[in-house]
Amino acid sequence: MKKLNLIFLVLVFGLLALPMLSMPFFRDQVSAEKREAAPFPSVMKDGALNSRFAGDLDDFVRDHIGFRNEMVQADTVLMSKLFGESAEDDVILGKNGWLYYEGTVNDYLNIPTMTERAANNAAHSLKMLQDYAAANGADFVLAVIPNKNSLYGENMPSRFKALEQDGNYELIMKALAKEGVNTADVKGALAAEGKVLYQPTDTHWTYEGALIGWRCILKAAGRSDETFAGLSFTERRDWKADLSAMLPGLDDGLAEQAYPDCDFTYTRTSHETAVDAVLLTTKQANASGSAVVYRDSFCNTMQEYIAETIGDVLFTRAEPRRADYIRDRKADLVILETGERNIRDLSVSAPVMEAPAADLPGTAETLPDGALSVKQEKVSGYQHLFGTVDAALLGLDCRVYLVVEKDGVETAYEAFPIYEEAKLGTAGGCDNGWSIYIKEETVAGAKLCLAVETGGRLMTGTLPEE
Repeated sequence: MKKLNLIFLVLVFGLLALPMLSMPFFRDQVSAEKREAAPFPSVMKDGALNSRFAGDLDDFVRDHIGFRNEMVQADTVLMSKLFGESAEDDVILGKNGWLYYEGTVNDYLNIPTMTERAANNAAHSLKMLQDYAAANGADFVLAVIPNKNSLYGENMPSRFKALEQDGNYELIMKALAKEGVNTADVKGALAAEGKVLYQPTDTHWTYEGALIGWRCILKAAGRSDETFAGLSFTERRDWKADLSAMLPGLDDGLAEQAYPDCDFTYTRTSHETAVDAVLLTTKQANASGSAVVYRDSFCNTMQEYIAETIGDVLFTRAEPRRADYIRDRKADLVILETGERNIRDLSVSAPVMEAPAADLPGTAETLPDGALSVKQEKVSGYQHLFGTVDAALLGLDCRVYLVVEKDGVETAYEAFPIYEEAKLGTAGGCDNGWSIYIKEETVAGAKLCLAVETGGRLMTGTLPEE
């Protein structure tokens, strides 16, 4: 009996120790997660003992332990088959084999993650960018690409029930209409097709859906939308789906993709040529025009249509967005494409753009002490000033100006009503910010002050110190 107990204990502890003991044989195992595996930690760091050695070692073991991928796959299958739940927090297991991105749930439920003021701020900032494009001879189009469950929510789990209220999409669309921002109705165009144009196990649209989106953008820009008329598509099940890739073992990770039956002849002219490069330029010798496209991942499948239609295109996903590309490339079309799930980001990062001059109305009062906070930094030839506005001065709309006095002449420049979240941190509704880029030579040797226009009042004061 004692021998049996001993054998049992040896087997149990052997099985428990097997993943650890087998680590040397799994050094090259690749995780399905989109991140680098943790390296083996150093005992010393920066000439001193590494105080995080234990935690770093734990990360290393977690990422390199033997049979890790097999255990992850087993967990995925068991969670889905036994409990009907996803083993990955970022993925929602829907009905009929559909997967959805967890980051779209608030939009689906109509739970806003931005305030009405933040939506107004984003819309006014986009109007400022649109005006800048127009001043440089370019048409501007905003394209918000809907989340998959906003169009095809019938396969969402039954526990998700949308509320009868405005979410981010409704808030921003109302604000955009009020400001007169030229917006392509991509959601309406896709819905009107009456067919599924997104992939069940991927976040994004198909090439066929992307073409409908591109035609919708062209129509909004007042241009011919007959591009690629009559184009046919061939379906192949070879697309590496991003959502199923997060659930290894659930399926083979591939999805059906509708590939266009077209020989694209444009060329990629930038140093980086990957479809998702931070900065990508293209040239089509048989087309005319120049475009700047501020993009996110939805543009991956729309990119070829744009590059084939327009002579010179710059695609960029860098943040913050640089408006001077419009001027430097003599663009005649500017597209800002963003996914519905990223709408809030439009209110928390201002584009790098020379601030427009503005006329200040009426007689100014004195700005109360502490009404504005301010920080400064230098960015590529610009002085960037940004900060917050005291809540007592905020209505739904509040405008901040930088007043520059130089050689006896005063000029006011309008700031974006943007809360620079990456620099100021998350606090409250993130809707009480201001941000302005001004050329360094403009402010060199000048006297600076700030002005606030709110509730029909204008107040000015000296620039507070950081």
